[in-house]
Amino acid sequence: MVRLIRVLGVAVFLGLGAAGAAGGDAPALFPPPADLIDNIPRDFPRFHFAGHGEDAALLNRYLWHHFSARLGHSPVLFNKEYLTTSDQWMGGAMHPGWPAPVQDIQRDDLLAVRLDPDGYVWTNQHFSHAHEQGWPFPMWTQGPTGPEGFGAGWHFQEDGPGWVWDALRRQPESPFAREKALDGWELVHCESRGIVEGKWHLAATGPSPMLVTPEGPRIIAFNAPFLQLRWTRSGTPAPGQLPYVEWMRKEDAAFSPERRVHFGFDSGNPDYERVTGTTHSMITMHTHPQWDGEIKRIRIALAPGESGGEFAIDSFFTVYDTRHTINNPIYIMACWNYSRWSGDLAFLRAVINNMRQALRYQQTTLGGLTHNRIRNEWIGHTGISGLELSPDGTKTIHYGQGIGSNYWDLLPFGWDDLYATNQYYASLRIMAELEDAIRAHPEWDIPGGELAFDPGALRKHADDVKAEANRLFWNPETGRFHAVIDKNGHAHDYGFTFLNLDAIWYGLASEEHAQSIMDWLTGARLVEGDTSMGADIYHWRFGPRATTRRNVEWYGFMWTGPETIPWGGQVQDGGAVLGFTFYDLWARLHVLGPDNAWARLREILAWEKEVWEAGGYREYYKDGLRGTTLQGGGTAGGLGIDFEFFESSLLPSIVTYGFLGLEPGADALRIAPRLPGACPEMGLANLQYRRAALDVLATASTLSVALKTMPAGPLWLELPPDWRGENGAPGPRFALSAPGLYRFTKPETPGP
Repeated sequence: MVRLIRVLGVAVFLGLGAAGAAGGDAPALFPPPADLIDNIPRDFPRFHFAGHGEDAALLNRYLWHHFSARLGHSPVLFNKEYLTTSDQWMGGAMHPGWPAPVQDIQRDDLLAVRLDPDGYVWTNQHFSHAHEQGWPFPMWTQGPTGPEGFGAGWHFQEDGPGWVWDALRRQPESPFAREKALDGWELVHCESRGIVEGKWHLAATGPSPMLVTPEGPRIIAFNAPFLQLRWTRSGTPAPGQLPYVEWMRKEDAAFSPERRVHFGFDSGNPDYERVTGTTHSMITMHTHPQWDGEIKRIRIALAPGESGGEFAIDSFFTVYDTRHTINNPIYIMACWNYSRWSGDLAFLRAVINNMRQALRYQQTTLGGLTHNRIRNEWIGHTGISGLELSPDGTKTIHYGQGIGSNYWDLLPFGWDDLYATNQYYASLRIMAELEDAIRAHPEWDIPGGELAFDPGALRKHADDVKAEANRLFWNPETGRFHAVIDKNGHAHDYGFTFLNLDAIWYGLASEEHAQSIMDWLTGARLVEGDTSMGADIYHWRFGPRATTRRNVEWYGFMWTGPETIPWGGQVQDGGAVLGFTFYDLWARLHVLGPDNAWARLREILAWEKEVWEAGGYREYYKDGLRGTTLQGGGTAGGLGIDFEFFESSLLPSIVTYGFLGLEPGADALRIAPRLPGACPEMGLANLQYRRAALDVLATASTLSVALKTMPAGPLWLELPPDWRGENGAPGPRFALSAPGLYRFTKPETPGP
């Protein structure tokens, strides 16, 4: 029996009787296929594909494997959009090694993300000797050092952690490490106590103790936009005093207060500081007009105005700007994903102004409002390659150029950057929807004030960004998007499939351009000059190559020999990443239709079956027998599938967001199924929405939702306008208030 009631004028359907009264369990909507591996928790999601049980079983196994095999979790930013997209809807998602459901884990990780006072979101990657808030490379050791060098560093240990020490370990006579690192320093009003427990210990002997770097090593200011001092000191700094550095350029005869930069004690990453046991002071040099040219010596004032104290120095070194432009939109999208699936108002209150600051940073510092696109003007992020190949084959390395700005860390994304613009556009639309919802729900009591945005203005700006991106970055010769227009005005297009698919996923690509992109990827048209065309774009079977044109010249300065690796042997040059197949399937669904996307998904699952029969991914690609090797776990290769490639979990979400059409908004779960003709019935068991458990079963004309647990409040569903509830009750919004079975129908379209 189904009883219709009214709550605030909205139809509510309560399943009673056999379906279970309020507080009981709803009936199963479909029998799930048998699990292909043991010990998958009963309340973990399962897919149902009518008439395609094996495909459903394969995808169920895939989902559990890539979730349960993850190596860990942390506030690292680069994968947060991917993982909150793939995980937040999964009921019963308890990783075997974690103490709480993945939703709670990701909540804590997002709350731990740090921002600079100006709104830049930290990368939060693993320990390194690169920028404290940036990517872990490039480092000063990745360029020449000494009298003809570009950067320098002094490390007062016999050995140490991180990639810098991987380099120094191979240089036992290096003047920049161990006891030799002490040679040549000038001490002013302080004395050396030697290296003790991996730190250079010093004591003040007079007022304002100082250190001066040794003569000989050369530093090029362009290669040192930042300096970093890892150190501790005794006592409390004199009131109103901060330490500082001064410098002499090649043409300077003496140090001068005109060439001085002060620094503080609070600019380091606490996670890294715990590794060294010291304060990591980041010193911003590139903003000073006289930090230029060749730097021959640096003076460090450890304690201005003080006459006593002891100091311990772990290291002092030059730092490239390894920050990533995409951290800010990733943070916005990840917070949005968590909040819209969970309905967690306490979380939203905690992060909303951080989200606003993160967006404003994109609008101002990264040029969004000025240019209607993201322009990255950071040092070394000009979009210009760190490699230059002459017609005679001569290679020139431009040290400090071509530093990466995103996930694709070897590629010199920067300046006018479509990758960052894609995500900027998405963050604008998200914040517009969120600000609208905050205004519509004063009961949420979410902070507003001067930081809040006008949602209408955000949408207008988003429209302008979309128009500009489709104008500026579109390559009419190849019928796809350029990646970057560099500072010199040169466009770079190597057939970046991931970039073009992102433009469709985020809705940035126009309909015309989206069709052109898919014609290229499916082989309906060939792009002259590409290394890979037609069917070969899917040579790796599970998804398209990351790029379709061989690239041996457009990289960061630290990747000096791309020509030594064969085509397809490197992820970023003809290789592929499994997780990004999700975006390929999404684009196929929305541009080519559900039948095309379903056929592609079944091809992927056939590959997946072969992989498991061969003993897993590592066995399947062992020794390059299938054309390449796997990257991950410390090895380099052409395919990103396992180990640190957590984003592989994305793939099954094509059923959730795509075929079933589940899209949570700020206050309702929108459902608009798009099913293929070959599989006219699909279901998902153990969906989690607002902490309640649901099963969903869709056909072309019906939708059944089994609410299995009591929600904290009504769960609002928003269906397409032509759908109806029980007894023909109109929508588009319906409330699920208690456990039971809720059914909806789509009236048949009248014939001619």
